[in-house]
Amino acid sequence: MVKDILAACSFVIAKRSLREGINAMASPADSDRCVRLLINHLSSLKGSILIVADENWSDEDWSSVTKLTNYNINVLTNRWNVFLNAKAAGLDSLFNDFNFSHYSSEQFDSVIYRVSKERATTYHVINQVVRILKSRAELYLSGKKNDGIKNYVKQSSTLFGHRSQAKKFGSDYFASILKNNSLNSSLPDKSYAKLRRVQTLNQGKYLSKPGIFGWDKIDRGSAFLIENLPDFIKTLGVSPKTVLDLGCGYGYIACEASNHDFQYIMATDNNAAAITACKKNFERLLKGNYDVVASDAGGMINKSFDLILCNPPFHQGFSVKPSFISKFLSSTSNLLSQSGCAIFVVNKFIPIDQIALQYFNEVKVMKSTESFKLIKLKFGKSDIK
Repeated sequence: MVKDILAACSFVIAKRSLREGINAMASPADSDRCVRLLINHLSSLKGSILIVADENWSDEDWSSVTKLTNYNINVLTNRWNVFLNAKAAGLDSLFNDFNFSHYSSEQFDSVIYRVSKERATTYHVINQVVRILKSRAELYLSGKKNDGIKNYVKQSSTLFGHRSQAKKFGSDYFASILKNNSLNSSLPDKSYAKLRRVQTLNQGKYLSKPGIFGWDKIDRGSAFLIENLPDFIKTLGVSPKTVLDLGCGYGYIACEASNHDFQYIMATDNNAAAITACKKNFERLLKGNYDVVASDAGGMINKSFDLILCNPPFHQGFSVKPSFISKFLSSTSNLLSQSGCAIFVVNKFIPIDQIALQYFNEVKVMKSTESFKLIKLKFGKSDIK
C-alpha cells in the first residue's frame, strides 16, 4: 500500500517536472516537441547518458543540451548534420548507421531515444539498447501516437521485464522503461544492419537496407528524371564531364546516369545508411573515377560540377519548410560551375520555382506529370517568358 502511494507520488512529481521544464525552457521554433520532452528530462539524469539521435534532432541547439547536466553525454546519430552540431557543442559523438558495437555491455545509466519514422530502425535501436544499458537503468522513449509510440513502449516493457505505459503530454508521449532483465528474444527489425540485394530494385541490381527512405523501391521521381536525362543532355550542346548526385540514397540516380560516360561522379547524402549502400553499389556497378561522401545538402564539398542531379527529400505527407528548400538550392548554387546546369525532380506541389529564382537566372519546368516536375536551374539568362 505504502509502495503504491509512493509510486503514485513519484509519477505526479515527475510529470509536473516535465511540464514545468517544457514551460520554463523556450523551444526553438522548428524543434521537435517529442525531442524536447526528452531534453527537458536530462537534468534529472545521472551517470553515463547516451542520446540516440536521428533526423528528428536536426533543429536542436546542442549547446543548450550540454548545459542541462554535468554528467557524461554521448551521442550516436545516423545524420551528418546532427553529428557536426553535437560535436561542435563538445559532446562525445559518433556518426554511423546506428552501429552500437563501439559501446561495451552495460555501459550506460540512461539511454534516451525519440522513436524514428521507420519501424525497423526503431526496433533495431531498442534491440541494441538491451545490451548497452546497465541493469536497473532506464530507456527513455518519446514519440507521437501515429509513430506507434504506445506499441514501442509495450514491446520494450516486455523485452526489459518492466511494466510501463506511455504518458501523454498534449499530442506527445513519454515513457521510461526500467531494465529488470532482458529476454533472449528481440524485436523484428528486418535484419536492419544487413545490406541486401532487393529484387524490386531493377531485378536485384541494387543493394539497399532499412534506414534509407524508400529503401526497397525505385522512387518514381528518380525514375522520371533518369528517363528524361538522355534528351536533356542532348540539349546542352557540350556534354557535362563532372556530375553530383545530391541526396543520393542508395545511389540509383548516379548509377543509372553513369551510362552517359561522365569523367567523374560524386554522390552525397546526410544519412549514414545511404552512404553505406551507395558506396557498395558504386563499387559493384561503376567504373572510373567516383566518390561518395557524407554531407548536409552538399555543405563543405569543395568542388564544382557541370551537372547536378537531385531528387531532394521533399515528400508528400511531410512538412516542407521554405528554409529547407532554400538550403538545397543555395548549396546547389555554390557547387554548380558557372556554365553548368542542375536538374531537380520534385512533387508538383513543391513551390521550388519561385524560391529558385533567388539563386538562379534560369528556372524552367522542363517536363511534368500529374505527380512530378523536372526543374532546370542555370546561372545563364532566363528564357522564361
